[in-house]
Amino acid sequence: MYQRLNNFTLRFAEKIGVIYTLSQNAPNHIMKVDEEGLYVETQDSRNKFANGEKGSSYSIVKREWVLGSLDKLVENKVCESHDLHEYGMRHSFLIAFLAALPFVEIDRSLSSPAVRLKKYTTADLDPVNFTSLSSNSADKKLESPFIKLIYDMLKYIDDETEKEKRETLLEVIFLTTVSSTSGTVITESVANRRLSDALKWLQNSKLVDQDINVIVSPERGKSPSSFWWVNQGQSAKAETAGGFLWAPKRAKNGAALAHHTDLVKAKSGDVVFAYSNSAIRYICIVEEEVQSASKPSSLATGQWEEDGNLLKVGYFPLETPIQRNDIPEPWRLQEEGPFDRNGNVKQGYFFQTSNDFALKVLEKFSEMLPGELLGVLPTASESRGEETNLMTFDSDSNLISHIYSYITNKGFYFTKESITNFYLCLKTKPFIILSGISGTGKTKIVQLFAESIGATEDNGQFKLIPVRPDWSDGSDLIGYEDIKGDFKPGPFTKVLVEANLPENQNKPYFILLDEMNLARVEYYFSDLLSVMESREKINDQYISSPVIDREEVGKLMLRNNVYIIGTVNMDETTYPFSPKVLDRANTIEYNEVQLENFSIYENILEVTSVTIANEQLAGKFITLKDAFSEHEQLIREITDWLVRLNQILEKIKLHFGYRVRDEVCFYMIYNEQGQLIPREQAFDLQLHQKILPRISGNDYQTQAILKELFSFCTNHMWDENLAYSLLNESRFPKSAEKIEDMIMKIEKDGFTSFWG
Repeated sequence: MYQRLNNFTLRFAEKIGVIYTLSQNAPNHIMKVDEEGLYVETQDSRNKFANGEKGSSYSIVKREWVLGSLDKLVENKVCESHDLHEYGMRHSFLIAFLAALPFVEIDRSLSSPAVRLKKYTTADLDPVNFTSLSSNSADKKLESPFIKLIYDMLKYIDDETEKEKRETLLEVIFLTTVSSTSGTVITESVANRRLSDALKWLQNSKLVDQDINVIVSPERGKSPSSFWWVNQGQSAKAETAGGFLWAPKRAKNGAALAHHTDLVKAKSGDVVFAYSNSAIRYICIVEEEVQSASKPSSLATGQWEEDGNLLKVGYFPLETPIQRNDIPEPWRLQEEGPFDRNGNVKQGYFFQTSNDFALKVLEKFSEMLPGELLGVLPTASESRGEETNLMTFDSDSNLISHIYSYITNKGFYFTKESITNFYLCLKTKPFIILSGISGTGKTKIVQLFAESIGATEDNGQFKLIPVRPDWSDGSDLIGYEDIKGDFKPGPFTKVLVEANLPENQNKPYFILLDEMNLARVEYYFSDLLSVMESREKINDQYISSPVIDREEVGKLMLRNNVYIIGTVNMDETTYPFSPKVLDRANTIEYNEVQLENFSIYENILEVTSVTIANEQLAGKFITLKDAFSEHEQLIREITDWLVRLNQILEKIKLHFGYRVRDEVCFYMIYNEQGQLIPREQAFDLQLHQKILPRISGNDYQTQAILKELFSFCTNHMWDENLAYSLLNESRFPKSAEKIEDMIMKIEKDGFTSFWG
């Protein structure tokens, strides 16, 4: 029934190299696999062969024993060591071999060594769970257990056809996955769909190519330095004194062992942790690439062949050695290089470590490092900058789900609709005003939104600028010329300098103007408002008139990777907004407060940030002409609604122009493309955010216009006694509720506005 799985198991045996027994953690080296079975060497068998006690250095684990063990596991879902006693003394190896298979895990609930099939539900296979667990590094991207299973399986079948790979993976899915609702076996259609989702996600994450072959992670060997680990036993003294590392090309039995031959992969400038007597005692810097060399005479041992490879290194002693147990156990358990599954140092000589592990060790024990290495060892920031991998989401919906999960699991409550709306507003035009009572999280939603997609204060892609009441022009924001004639750039300009660099133009930059109406926005922000409207697209580049053009900073434009968000409070200490500002922004209100909502603190998961390209967030349209041919029907339908609104507002000279029409249409198009929220709900948000903030007044005409707008939203004439009940029947309930509030305010106070 599981023929592809049998084939996979034998392919796995060919490539795994070493199996460690579960009870003693003893290495079993698989030297060859053929029709007879697995040719396995242990240290004991090698010693007996060397002493003439055995005719060969290996024993054969028969093919039928391996597949028979797998059959027992598949049939019973669990397999203990004693279930395999019929295979004689090899039962310890067989149970350990099963444990190493990607779809198997150790069962620690039983007294004897045991394994069981991994278990998944269809919920684990939901693509939302793939993206919410993604991050910059390949290791972080594989935190989703199901994604890691698929990825690990693919590593062992890279030379099979795509059809064969899919068949193998489907067998594993059927074997390990049940319905999350009924607990029954997953259906074929669901299995195929979820497998396709997983493979597409891996392709978008640049972990597999279009033929679903695993792409070698850029984390290893492509950063400023590669990192290695050498285990030095009796060779430590001679190698340290001679300034070298040496390993034979082949073992006594003629086998080429990876932990010896990997010496040839080290390059000049690479870093090596030299480990002996249970501690890292030296940091080594590779001085030259490897060269063939006979075994140095100082290595007085006869257990190795004479022909080998020699690597010249500089040894830098640590004043205080780094003990193995001082390296945090979780780091050792996650590191595949020099450590086994229990976090102990493997037997063997030379192993590559991940950059992430090496940098964490160097940071944690930085005070122990020799002074000579300052400026020589790569810094964490340098290496991580090189390792940044862009995450690609296959839909707006999946990207929004990730952002929502990230913010929620930071302990902040915002509805998914509000995150979706914020996302669409940024895509429509990179200028948003956030209003609402103090303490509702206006600043936090911007910070966490940016952080969730890799834009932080640390990397310069998020900047909070507190607005001061005494700002009367743009000098505090953009910069000014001092008395000596030197230009002093403001905080806004400093962000633009980075955002305009060619290498950064596909990174999003967020500028948060906190309490932006403490000063008159039209005074200090007027130049930027004008520049916003000068944007155009030329040869796929979004450019604008220069915000500033000076020799000290260059010609800086407001490109489409710069997002400006202002938070506002409306009280006696702040200033209102003019139509010039409101026309150019979406104004989002955050007044909803649920003090009793503690559900966000339950079942909090670790959701890591990802780094996305700006092209995933940025809008594509500058003018309506850019969108008209492809979206004509939708544009005409939305414009019909806008015309009706303008006919109402024109009576008090508050009608709007082409800019508002275009931007409302852009919002609606992006929403339809992403299939994010229902059309009427999306238009309701635009009516609330683009039209209503313009309305204020203290006369009968304003009151009459508001009642007409209420009728537009509800399809009912205004009736104070029925107004609240009509909200539930309204096609645009959010706007209708706001209009009702504005009507009641003018009737009570004689004046009304959106902001009161």
